[in-house]
Formats: sequence, structure tokens, C-alpha cells
Amino acid sequence: MKSKLAKCIIFIFVTLLSFCSYNFFQSPKTVATFQSYSSPSHKIDKSLIELSKSDDASVRKEAEKNLIRTTLTVLGYEKWQEFIDYIDISIYTEEVLPSASEQLIVALDLSKDLAVIVVFDAVGNEYIFHSKIEGLVPVNKIEFLSNPSYDYKMMAIYQTLDERIGGSFFEEFLEIYLYDKDEFISTWKKPLYYEEIYKEVWIDPSAREDLWNKVIEETVIDFIQDHPLKINTFTTMEKHTTYSSAYPSTEKFALVHRDSYKNSYYWKDAFNTFILGEVSKEVFLSNVALLEDMENSRESLFNISNKNYKVVNSKGEVLYLPKSKFQSMFQSFLEK
Repeated sequence: MKSKLAKCIIFIFVTLLSFCSYNFFQSPKTVATFQSYSSPSHKIDKSLIELSKSDDASVRKEAEKNLIRTTLTVLGYEKWQEFIDYIDISIYTEEVLPSASEQLIVALDLSKDLAVIVVFDAVGNEYIFHSKIEGLVPVNKIEFLSNPSYDYKMMAIYQTLDERIGGSFFEEFLEIYLYDKDEFISTWKKPLYYEEIYKEVWIDPSAREDLWNKVIEETVIDFIQDHPLKINTFTTMEKHTTYSSAYPSTEKFALVHRDSYKNSYYWKDAFNTFILGEVSKEVFLSNVALLEDMENSRESLFNISNKNYKVVNSKGEVLYLPKSKFQSMFQSFLEK
């Protein structure tokens, strides 16, 4: 009887183990990891990186093509292989993961409005695919920030979205990413330069048909490597107008409004982002941090009023609180 019971228990255990193992090895993440370590097409030899730095233009170009080809294969972006000659690549090496090795960071500009960043981890003489950041727009450059809260660096990714051909706006912005809980997360985003030209009648149907607006938002950023890491910003907002029956040239616009403000952000682990200030749960319903004064947002240039504070709680939930009720609580965090 005991022998039969033992056999039954062993059978159930083996069945459960087989089921769990099957699910584990069939998961997309496990399959991707297995491919990265076993398939030559998913690895990058360190010697190839050295060739990409060659003074010989033809050698450098061929190495870059091989890097693009491998990166596209790793991503499963096979349809982009035929456009390799039109894809721009940027290559960096830095420590952006919580490991003892360095990482290879490859940025690919696939089109005028699509880019991707791929991170490879160093293993011996090779770089093995680790993770990716998708949904980006063309990358101008990547800077790496030291944050005292981590023993690896954050990525400050400078991007450009140019919709002046077939559209009416241009934007350069900064987005800071941090590796946290098995993925890279966006922790902070700030426009550096935004310009848009539009007809007033598109917003206000009662406006004059020939009234055109040009709005400009420009921000200067200064990183302060301190504990905590700080970011000082100075933003200028301008609105220009002109009258024209056709699409106007830039020099025809005249300045009608200008405003500026400065802010000082600092990193806060509890909120996993850069904040302007925080209020404890003894004062508010829960611990919250101020992210932005929405009245200073770009929308004000379009005559759109947003008299709210943008805050976040420790759960990562973003809330919008009316300034009329909470000004005394948050206004001291803002600098004019």
C-alpha cells in the first residue's frame, strides 16, 4: 500500500515538473534568451565593434552594416533588412545594467519617425542580446547619467520628431530611461525645442481665416551630479502671429507673447522619477510628489487653460489636482 502511494506521489511530481518545465521553456522570454546564447546570429563579436571604429571608411561602413543586420535579426525586424543602406546606427558602450560587465548599446534610426535601442550584455569576447527599447523616434545622441541610488547608469536619450514635411511641427526632446524590474522604464521626459505653425481657425472656427500662429517652447537643461541627482531647467514660451492667405514664411511672424519659468527637479526613489517636491501622507491623503504645474504647459500657447498640478503617488498613479484648492500645498516647490 505504501509502495503504491509513493509511486503515485512520484508520478504526480514528475507530471507537474514536466508541465512547469514545458511552460518555462516555451515562454517567449526563455526562447529569446536561449537564442541569444546559442545562435551566432544573435551575438556580436567584440572585434566587430573595433572594426566599426576603423579609420578606413569602407571597413567601418561594412562593420556597421553587419551590426545593423545582426541587431535587426535579434529584434525579428526582418522586413527592415532590405533598407539597411538607409538605416542610421549609433554605438555606445557603458554600464546600464545591474551587472559587473559593460553593455553595448545600439541605436537604430529606422525611418524619419521610428527608432529602436538594443542593449547587449558582455559575455567573454561577445555581446549577447539582453533587452530593447521600442517606440522611439530618431535618436540624436545618448548620454549616461550617474545616479547615486544605483551602481549603474541611466540613459538620457535625445530624440527628434520632424513633421515639417507634410505636417506643421518640429520637436526635440529628452527622455531618461532606467533599468528597473527586468526592463527599461521611462522615468522623465522633457521637450527641449518645439515649434508649430497653425491657423487660428483650426482651433477657433470664429477666427479670421488668414490668421496664422507660430508657437515655440524651448528648454535649457543642466544636470547637477549630486545626491540626489538634480535637473535644473529654464523654459521660454513664445507665440508669434501673422496674416496671410497662403502658408507664411517664418520671417513674416511677429512676437506677441513671451513667458519664461525655471524649475529644479531631483530624483526620488520612492516615486522612481524626478520631482519638484513632495508632500507626506500626514498632510495629504497619501505620499505624493509634484511633477508639473500644468498652467505652464505648452497648451497655454494655444489658449487652452489647464489650471492643475500634475502629481504622482507612491503607486505610480498620476493625478491632476486643481490649483485653486491645492496652491498653498504645492506652490512653494515652484520657482519663478
